[in-house]
Amino acid sequence: MNTWRKFRADDRGSMAVEFVLVTPILVWIIMSTFVYFDLFRNEANAHRAALTLADMFSREQTDIDGNYLNGARSLLQTLTLDDATPGFRITVYRYQQSDDTFRRVWSRNRGVGTNLTNADLLALQTAGRLPRMADDDRAILVETFTDYEPPFDTGIRFLTSFFSADGVAPREELDSITFRTFNVIRPRFTLSLCWEVPPPAPSLC
Repeated sequence: MNTWRKFRADDRGSMAVEFVLVTPILVWIIMSTFVYFDLFRNEANAHRAALTLADMFSREQTDIDGNYLNGARSLLQTLTLDDATPGFRITVYRYQQSDDTFRRVWSRNRGVGTNLTNADLLALQTAGRLPRMADDDRAILVETFTDYEPPFDTGIRFLTSFFSADGVAPREELDSITFRTFNVIRPRFTLSLCWEVPPPAPSLC
C-alpha cells in the first residue's frame, strides 16, 4: 500500500517521454482537421459547379449536341478542381396532367453511363423530389457526380453520416466518396431545351 501511495504522489516525469506519447495524437488531430475541412471545401465546390452548369443549360436558346456536352464536362472538370473525370447527366422532362406523371423528353450523360428513364422520374416523383408544374410544362434536371479522395487516411468514418443520399454516396470509410448534386431549373428564354438530331429528324424538345 505504501508503494502505491508513493507512486501516486510522485510527480516526476520526462518531457521527452511525454512528447513521444502525445505527438502521434497531435499529428492525427491536425491531419483529421485538414481532411475534415478539405472534404467540405470539395463538397461546396461540387455544388457551386453544378449550379453553374444548370444555369448555363437554362440560358441556351438553340439546340445542343454532343460537342456541347463535351464542353460542359470540361467546364465541370475545371470548376471541381480535384476530380479529373467528373460526370453529369442532363434530362429534359415534362409534366403530364392527365395521369399526373412526369415524362422524359430526352436525357444524355457524360461519365455516368446511364440516362434517366420514365421509371426513374416516377421514383423521384414518389419521393417528392420533383416540383409540380403546369400541364405539358418543361424542366431541366441537372445531376453531377464528383469523386473525392481524402489526402490522408485518418480512419475517420463518422464524417460520411453528415451526408445524405442527395449529397454523397455513403461509404463505410472515408476513403473515396462521390458528391452527387441534384438541380431542377426552368429554361429562361425558351419553352424547352432541345437536343439536336441530324436531319431530316426533328429536334427533341
